[in-house]
Amino acid sequence: MEAPFLIITLLLGVELTLLVISIILLLMSRKEHSGRSKLLEALLRATRELTRYEYFLAVVESIMDAGKRIDGIATGRKPTTPTGREMLDRILDTIRDASRRGVKARYILYPSPDRIGVAYRYAEAGAEVRMHPYAGLADSRYMLVDDSLIVIGLAGKESSHPTRTGFVIRSLSLNQILSKHFEQLWRQAEPFESYAAKVVEDYLKTHGELNIEAVARTLGVSKDFLENLRRIG
Repeated sequence: MEAPFLIITLLLGVELTLLVISIILLLMSRKEHSGRSKLLEALLRATRELTRYEYFLAVVESIMDAGKRIDGIATGRKPTTPTGREMLDRILDTIRDASRRGVKARYILYPSPDRIGVAYRYAEAGAEVRMHPYAGLADSRYMLVDDSLIVIGLAGKESSHPTRTGFVIRSLSLNQILSKHFEQLWRQAEPFESYAAKVVEDYLKTHGELNIEAVARTLGVSKDFLENLRRIG
């Protein structure tokens, strides 16, 4: 009796996760009924749930396979564990390699001073970065690769937790829907350099005892980057 019960419990868990994803994505999309039906059909085909480690491996492998573009929405939180830092390093190295072979990478991150360091590293890896206070960044993130691949990450029990699970979906229609969502946010978002320049000026005004080197260490960026921002500003 225990084995069938366990199987049923696992299946219900997967169905519940898929339902949560579908609700999140439907809220993000303004497509009419036909587009939403295609989205749901694509989600139903995503039957394999990824663990946290598998999710990050899927992100790396998807970027490696990219042929022309990578569009991603990410929280930009600084990793707090050795594994998290290792995975971020691998992702950034893979983005750097993709940029060298001509892949266009764009990322939208949440605007917060404590996330400037990660945004800076994305930009240093060759991605174009913008900042947007999109509420969805608190509990979900996704990456679009070329025309049909989507990697979705979900947070833990609390929205502020790091990514705990994810899904890889191959769907042309879902990719198109999320691409329109991404483009809308991209047009509204502020360039990373512009946002960073404002934060730096606020830091220097608020903390008069800090010099540019101290601010650079606090934000997790290079001194040269900050000095260049001030010259441009």
